[in-house]
Amino acid sequence: MIEINEKIYHLCLFDTNALSNFLLKPKEWIQFFNKRYDISKTIICYSIFTLAELWSRQELFQKYIDIFSEFPSGILDGHESIFNKEIDKYKGNKSINPIVISPFAITEPGLSKKEILIKLINDSVFVDRAEYWKREQNDVLEGILSLKKNFPPKKVKYIKKEIEEFNMLASVSQIGIRNPIFARSILNRNEEINLNYFKSVVCTSYIVFYKFYIDRRKPQTSDVFDIIISSLLPYVDYFITENNLKEIVETIRKRHRKLDNIIEVISVNEMNRDISI
Repeated sequence: MIEINEKIYHLCLFDTNALSNFLLKPKEWIQFFNKRYDISKTIICYSIFTLAELWSRQELFQKYIDIFSEFPSGILDGHESIFNKEIDKYKGNKSINPIVISPFAITEPGLSKKEILIKLINDSVFVDRAEYWKREQNDVLEGILSLKKNFPPKKVKYIKKEIEEFNMLASVSQIGIRNPIFARSILNRNEEINLNYFKSVVCTSYIVFYKFYIDRRKPQTSDVFDIIISSLLPYVDYFITENNLKEIVETIRKRHRKLDNIIEVISVNEMNRDISI
């Protein structure tokens, strides 16, 4: 939940698949979403990485411009910016707001809402970054898969304790790689890093494990953006995603008692089924 102008809102994170389906049937999705979550109390949100995926499908990206220049929504942090906010909180700052910008709320004299959103995108480095992120997906996926051999199960299957050991090792390692100065300052004080402050890192470590160490489905490049987008899960209330990630998130919630902030995870298939009723 988040407070805006003294009013409390829930955040509903759409992954790329969910937002794509929304854009194909906006009227039906808005009507059903309002009935299920109440638009006056719930903000539709998505990651900048979802927009990067849509950029490669220009017909959908143009639909995004048309709809979300007029319909309220929130663009959320990327995995690095949410991580940096967690670093700041570790150092004493109060709370974390994952919303970077709300396109609908921006005003500029002489420009329509659509022109403002187009200008915002053109004036940013979004296009260059989107193309870079898409190019890097294969390398990131190969890097993750190459590490699987370093953490085999002690017996036939991984037990809960092994999974949580993996999460601790992977999370601490990620913090050290992504901000070595911060990690070194903790070590110099002979302290352990308190992972409770790094919910995004802990979440993505669990997602990596369940997607690549246990899941028997063939890894896909789109899994990389799934992992990145999942870094936002500790800061939202609802999550709409594809079946595989829904099952993983629910497993993490039940087996490891994490992500208890999430009220509901729903699959795109469930949404489409309920919309058609």
